[in-house]
Amino acid sequence: MAHDHTDRYFPEVPMTAPTISRLFSRGITRTLLTPHPVEHYVRSLGVNWSDDPTGATVVAVDRPVADVTVITLRLPAGVDRPAPGAALEIGVVVDGVVQRRHYSPVDPATRSDGLATIAVRRHPGGVVSEYLWSEAAPGMRLLLGNPVGEVTLPESRPTDVLLVSGGSGITPMLSIASTLVGEGHCGDGATGRVAWLHYARRVEDVPFRDRIRELSRAGVEVRVVATSDPDPTAPSDPVSGDLVGHLTADHLDDVAPWHSDATVFLCGPDGLADGLADTLGADRYAEVLRERFTASTGPVPEGDGGTVTHVRSGVSAHNPGTTLLEGAEAAGLSPKHGCRMGICHTCTAVRVSGATRDLRTGEVDTEPGCLVQICVSAPVGDVEIEL
Repeated sequence: MAHDHTDRYFPEVPMTAPTISRLFSRGITRTLLTPHPVEHYVRSLGVNWSDDPTGATVVAVDRPVADVTVITLRLPAGVDRPAPGAALEIGVVVDGVVQRRHYSPVDPATRSDGLATIAVRRHPGGVVSEYLWSEAAPGMRLLLGNPVGEVTLPESRPTDVLLVSGGSGITPMLSIASTLVGEGHCGDGATGRVAWLHYARRVEDVPFRDRIRELSRAGVEVRVVATSDPDPTAPSDPVSGDLVGHLTADHLDDVAPWHSDATVFLCGPDGLADGLADTLGADRYAEVLRERFTASTGPVPEGDGGTVTHVRSGVSAHNPGTTLLEGAEAAGLSPKHGCRMGICHTCTAVRVSGATRDLRTGEVDTEPGCLVQICVSAPVGDVEIEL
């Protein structure tokens, strides 16, 4: 049986010798079946594990703007930092339940001190972001999962790079831009060019403005664009320039008149993506490398559904026309998952046989042995899935 991000810890009990013996014998099967090392569970009993190979330690916390928590983590020995643009899976325990979210480190790939910096923006009702806003402090231990990401900087660096981001999309782009600068990709004497358009409601709401200014001085043509009327009392910012409002062709021409030949990276809300698509045109936009905040999904068409056999658990249940994840949960299973939006790939499982519909595109696929994201896939007829 697989476990998801709502795995519950054991209740706190006195750590006597008989208790440890009972926990050991009782927990062997759980340890074999859970994706998390046993030290995570034992640590909840009050035992500190200094050799935990999967946890990250908070070494510094800053809250530079009203709704952002900047956290510097020490990664475990032997854990590689994500490729520029990718995200770390961070887990916290809230009310006895493990909650996981993904955050992109802002650091360049050249950072070699074992530290990684993430920025967590508070969201209304956001369990993890609110918890880290109020509780994050040096010494805190966080669970750490595998890096994920739809878009990362390729090992063979493009000559010309245009970055377009909005809101929280600043973090993967900051890592990509910092990596390129650290490698001498742009600036005096370099053959490459890097430009960056970042959109925010107000310039003063943007974290890491000092780092952005450093990138500007190092050769990145960068603009921070306010989408609302600027505050006349706010100090001027050299990287904001004269650009205001939402993305236009003029914005692209201002920051990167050579953008027609550039590799374009995009991370931001759907409105920004729609604006870039309208500006570039369908053919050019199809080449854009995009990291999504959310995944737009449609409803399950009437008539879809079927009997879903969960091969590993041996449970078969009728799915009346919901996602495979929701169907499995209704059948009493707890598949591992993260975002529930088709972004993080945490819930990916093998479809052994049958057909499933991708609710983001509406496409039906029947290839046996195919990996599917069960949070955005629904059965079309009877399906066998490795859960």
